[in-house]
Amino acid sequence: MKKQFTHLFVVFLIANTNAQKIEFTTNIDSPMGIAYHDSHLYIANNNKISKIDTTVENPEIIDVISGLAKPLALTIVNNELYIAETDANKILKLDLSNPDSQPVDVVVDVNVPSDILIYNNELYIAEYNGNKISKVALNKENAIPKNVIDNLRSPCDIFQYKDELYIVELFKNSISKIDLNTVNPTLEKVHEDLSFPTNVFIKEDALFIAELLGDQISKMDLQNPDKKIEYIIPEIDAPFDIVVHENHLYISSTDENTITKIDLNVDEKIIPEELNKMNVYPNPTTDYISISNLINDTPIRISDMHGKIMKEVTANNTTLIPVSRLKPGYYLILIEGSETLRFVKK
Repeated sequence: MKKQFTHLFVVFLIANTNAQKIEFTTNIDSPMGIAYHDSHLYIANNNKISKIDTTVENPEIIDVISGLAKPLALTIVNNELYIAETDANKILKLDLSNPDSQPVDVVVDVNVPSDILIYNNELYIAEYNGNKISKVALNKENAIPKNVIDNLRSPCDIFQYKDELYIVELFKNSISKIDLNTVNPTLEKVHEDLSFPTNVFIKEDALFIAELLGDQISKMDLQNPDKKIEYIIPEIDAPFDIVVHENHLYISSTDENTITKIDLNVDEKIIPEELNKMNVYPNPTTDYISISNLINDTPIRISDMHGKIMKEVTANNTTLIPVSRLKPGYYLILIEGSETLRFVKK
């Protein structure tokens, strides 16, 4: 996307990576959660679930189910697709082996479910507004979710690895874990000082992290926690969810409406790049924002992560834009002919 030019500065992003970036699919409306199943990538986007064939170039986007209430997270077990509906505050499931099947409710009345997973025939749920992790037995009808751990801060992703549950807390910029075999688990810090982590994926002792405001994918060696974190993909716009299958990393980008495919086997160096960049500050914020390097009076629009326009103003780099009336969450700043910016309202 075109960028406005005022100050020129150099961002050194040299990294010895094992990655090659390929823009795999475009024109997906605000892709959020993704899940891999049977050579297809399932994608929560807008108010529907779509899928693409990962074995072909320029795959066709096929709609699986529509009319949902802002689906955010997906998980697939034994041909059953589980869907977290944030606006409906419930979890659905859909039988993928039957093309005529309709979704059925699994759990209702959860407080903004942001992620789900299944472990030992129990469904674990990250409740974003509930600030907790809950679980429900899948072999019981109308089961009421039980608390696993609470007093969290906006848990947005969970991932089970061995007998541990990894928890991403968006507003803490951190990743922690708990022992799933413990009745009253305590939170153990894994990594912090991240740039708004949204999702993680673990494969072969490697923890991959999508950093939404950092525009990067980082990686941590779980066997060597003292080892420095690697920034393997330092320039990926607004990565939201990530999935690793075999030697490929798939990334959903909410800003660019794309799915990116990374070949983790290809050796490549990210060279220094000169960027002219606008920034939002303070970020996160509570009362107002400003946009640096916005030299002229420019129409801007602020939307939520699903594309709903929340505010329209004309601004320059000295304008204080009030955002105190916005609900806490993640927002986009749309500037015609320029880059899309992001900020978080606390």
